[in-house]
Amino acid sequence: MTGQAATLAGGGRLLSSNLKGFTLAEGATHVVMLNSQRRFGFTLAEVLVTLGIIGIVAAMTMPVLIANHKKSQTITQLKKAYTEINQAVRISESKFDTIDTWDFSEFDTVYERNKYFTDNYLLPNLKVVKTCDTYSKYDCWAEKIYNLDGMVVTRTFTDVTGKTFALVTASGYSVFYWVHAVGNGAWFWVDINGPLKRPNTIGKDIFPFIMSWGNAGEIPSVVDGTDCLKKLGVYPYGLHCKETLSREELLEDETYPCSKNTGKAMAGGFCGALIVYDGWQILNDYPW
Repeated sequence: MTGQAATLAGGGRLLSSNLKGFTLAEGATHVVMLNSQRRFGFTLAEVLVTLGIIGIVAAMTMPVLIANHKKSQTITQLKKAYTEINQAVRISESKFDTIDTWDFSEFDTVYERNKYFTDNYLLPNLKVVKTCDTYSKYDCWAEKIYNLDGMVVTRTFTDVTGKTFALVTASGYSVFYWVHAVGNGAWFWVDINGPLKRPNTIGKDIFPFIMSWGNAGEIPSVVDGTDCLKKLGVYPYGLHCKETLSREELLEDETYPCSKNTGKAMAGGFCGALIVYDGWQILNDYPW
């Protein structure tokens, strides 16, 4: 068939010229177009096997994904608290001179030192949504604190007057703190997700810091449990001395080890220091 129209066997005519070069078998009267599309599908057994494989893979990977998310969230919240407290120090330095000149020894009681420190150095420089001065209310701090072994920490978290100084920030973390008796530094215990959220465990959502000022870098003192010359400023407990502990010492300290199953009352105390030591990472040997 080569023309614009062709005569088919039996007298019919093929009018289309689009079939140029197409030849019918002799005696054919029409063309049958075969359906070349093949239907695809899955059997019920195939679907069930596929779903089973997906379920197994999910069961294997979900715990890892959840753990990694918790680690990432912990680092983000801890870094935010650390940054904001350090920023409060820098603002205070702009108001009251550099940190090496600070001196609260003139106050007669721990309560007076804490009150002055709170009103002048913290509250004006942190975004605070709640403050507490009576620990029995537990409005700013968890009622029970646990160590990494799951034991309730017996530390009372109160100063010698029976008063507490704690606050909750707009960023969601809470801080319990007190100024040392010698007036040249303070403990800061930070609960990165606030007082109402668990696990309220040292090394998981609660981390201690030391703030040192004045002559703390020149005269060693044991008011924070370590007889060393302090680095001025705010540092995770364990990295606050001029002579920094090694990673092994942070993991195996006799009092504040970042380890489980140690039998130490303050197990987990050096975990914040370990995270910072490792470059703000939670590595595989972290006692998560």
